[in-house]
Amino acid sequence: MSDNTSPATNDQTQIAMLAKSYGNQIVRRDNKFYDLEHLGTPLSRVDVEMMILNRIREEHPQVKLNKEIFKGLFQLLIDKRHTDIDRCFQVWSGATVCEPGNPNRLIMKRGSVAANTWSVPEYRGLKINAAELGVIEEFFRLFFQNDHDRERVINWLAWCLQNEDQKPSWAPFLFSRGKGTGKSTTCRIFAELFGVQNTVTQNNVAKLTQQFNSTVLTSKLVISEETQIKPGSPQSNAIKTFITDPFVLIERKGMEAERAKQCCCFVFTSNFSPTWMDEGERRYLVVDVNHEGRSGGQRANEFSDLVGRVHRFLDEPANVARLYNALMRRPIPETFNAKALNVADHPTPIMQRLQQTSRQTIVDQLEELLNGRGLVVLPEANVVEFVRTNLNANMNQTKHLMDDLEWQKAKVKWGGKDFARAIWVKPGFWIERGRIHGPDFEPVKVTEYLEANDPATEVEIIT
Repeated sequence: MSDNTSPATNDQTQIAMLAKSYGNQIVRRDNKFYDLEHLGTPLSRVDVEMMILNRIREEHPQVKLNKEIFKGLFQLLIDKRHTDIDRCFQVWSGATVCEPGNPNRLIMKRGSVAANTWSVPEYRGLKINAAELGVIEEFFRLFFQNDHDRERVINWLAWCLQNEDQKPSWAPFLFSRGKGTGKSTTCRIFAELFGVQNTVTQNNVAKLTQQFNSTVLTSKLVISEETQIKPGSPQSNAIKTFITDPFVLIERKGMEAERAKQCCCFVFTSNFSPTWMDEGERRYLVVDVNHEGRSGGQRANEFSDLVGRVHRFLDEPANVARLYNALMRRPIPETFNAKALNVADHPTPIMQRLQQTSRQTIVDQLEELLNGRGLVVLPEANVVEFVRTNLNANMNQTKHLMDDLEWQKAKVKWGGKDFARAIWVKPGFWIERGRIHGPDFEPVKVTEYLEANDPATEVEIIT
């Protein structure tokens, strides 16, 4: 039986098919083109044409390209103005969004499109119904030494997968002083489940808190390994906002910053104890994952073999699909809350230890020592030495500690110096005309007070 389809009709069919295949992979803006996988790099028309032709050769080898198909395809994608939005490169608004569960890579709004950075992980297209944790269950039993810690982290993971379009308000923080405990392997498990293409892994938090952070904040899973943060720093405050706030300021190089929705899940790891956390911190579930299988531990060989089996397990997409199904079917206890972490009722052992050495504890100790000595005025240099010597705390914390105690800072000259130095004044006290005043306190010259409490020469108040 002969095929009566004319060559021209066949070409039109091929053009329509190819345009639909590639129309949602490229966007345009200001006469430039952008690949959805590399939105930071503008492309010329020639670049785009070569890119699409190479993809056709690789992905549609049955298509016999000719001059008519080539010309007709790019006329449809670029030149012609029509309303078939699936078969032309759309105008990009410059916005990027992460919409888990939405398979559309382009989100249309008022005539232009936003780029959806989330894509369906390939293993979810395998149509596998079986559900099992497999070797991952064995790994987690050794990795998490505390049953309660293990259950909370797995519940967190299951909730995040079952509610992928939402964000939790706290993040697991995996800590171990020893190396080789499996933190990176655990992070790979998480990444495979959410999709490697939907995950960003970074060392520390520099990329997360830098100016151009759109790639990180438009990902679903953000993993920060070897996390170290200075207490009270802008980084610390920014990360708290990212963990809890669904709307944040996202900035892309060369474009205006925009306040956009983000649904990131965060996981942090470190070999250093997070002593920088504030007392009662509710944004991190700190879990000590040190165990005998660590590098140099009694069960190191056994654990190394287990880690190898985990990676081989994850190398098979079908295994990841079964693991995903098991977590999707996992019942979430009513007592579990992904939006609020109750550290008072259910603290982990390491979080209890951290509370004992928290900044608030240091503040209490500092206040007790200052009150015990009856000090109401103290030069900042003395406070720094006081904190370092008596409390074994970081001297960079001085300002935060004194602010917490509500002491006020003034600028003075003393000791024959011709430059001003900082001096702290206890709340309820003030300096006026070179004298210290306060309730039930006989006014005294600052010079005399400092000479009595710290050998110094004359003091001149800066007015």
